[in-house]
Amino acid sequence: MNRIKTLAKKILSEKIIAKINGYHNFWMLRRNYIEDYKLYKKHSSVFNKDTFNKKESEITLLYHSIEKGFLYDPIRFRFAERKIKELIKYLKSIDLSNVNNRTHIQAAILNLCVYYDIHQKNQIDISDYFPIEDYEYLKSNLKISGDPVKNHTKDMFFKSIYSDFKEFSSSRSSVRNFTGEKIPVEIFQQVVDLANNAPSVCNRQSISVYLLENKQKIDSILNIQGGLKGYDEKLSQLIVLTSDRNYFYSIGERNQLFIDGGIYLMNLLYALHYYQIGACPAHWGLTIEADKKVQNILGLRESEKIICLIAVGIPEDNFRTTLSLRRPASENLHIID
Repeated sequence: MNRIKTLAKKILSEKIIAKINGYHNFWMLRRNYIEDYKLYKKHSSVFNKDTFNKKESEITLLYHSIEKGFLYDPIRFRFAERKIKELIKYLKSIDLSNVNNRTHIQAAILNLCVYYDIHQKNQIDISDYFPIEDYEYLKSNLKISGDPVKNHTKDMFFKSIYSDFKEFSSSRSSVRNFTGEKIPVEIFQQVVDLANNAPSVCNRQSISVYLLENKQKIDSILNIQGGLKGYDEKLSQLIVLTSDRNYFYSIGERNQLFIDGGIYLMNLLYALHYYQIGACPAHWGLTIEADKKVQNILGLRESEKIICLIAVGIPEDNFRTTLSLRRPASENLHIID
């Protein structure tokens, strides 16, 4: 009888402890997500753009959108009128003399000056939203030269896949122009086998790679994402990358799925490039409603979080990619003694 009582007390104690731990974890999770919310609300540019970094972020977003507009052949004159006006406004709101050595500032100025020059060369009037005074001011602060796009042949684009890592990594760019020809599934199996070398927390490997070949489903998902308009006609294969929340166990790991997902995504892009597959990651910084729509289209588990879409295919024989200047280490490497 005493043994039974002792066992009953032990079981009851374990249940109580488990219940207490459950309440504790609930409140810790809630508290941490509230803190995440406060920090994002305070420091992101969603609600205000009151710091240089926020303004630089907006400048980058705008110039990259314009940069992509140069990929169209033929160019659509007077494209991105609203974004041109916004970009000029942001650049004029900061003291360029203090920051015009920064990569994104110079890239933005270059895109605007090339935009103006192309329209002038073709005798297209844009003075209603891009006056010559603004052009001359921006031109006076331009320190770099070149074209906002890079021209490639398919053979030259993949010529460095067996080179040293520095050359290989530098040769990869986002490709948007595909032939429409489907790549055999067997090749994708090799790609994923290679990408699976990516590290993950405690080697949990929470990532799933979904390869879509149904054009109707591809178009439905791209309509939700909205970032590949104009390049989707010959897009016959699409990758959806997800991370499963089931693999994470602590409050501190609440965002680990994004970390592991980002690590895997880069490895997957390198693997695609190695196997001579053109790829363009399309961000998935969308709302939960968008997640649910794609979950329904693909039949994903509720526990799966979409990390990214990747447009994939065989590049055309001749195509262009954006310049997409990269920061030098002097801009983002911080040495702490």
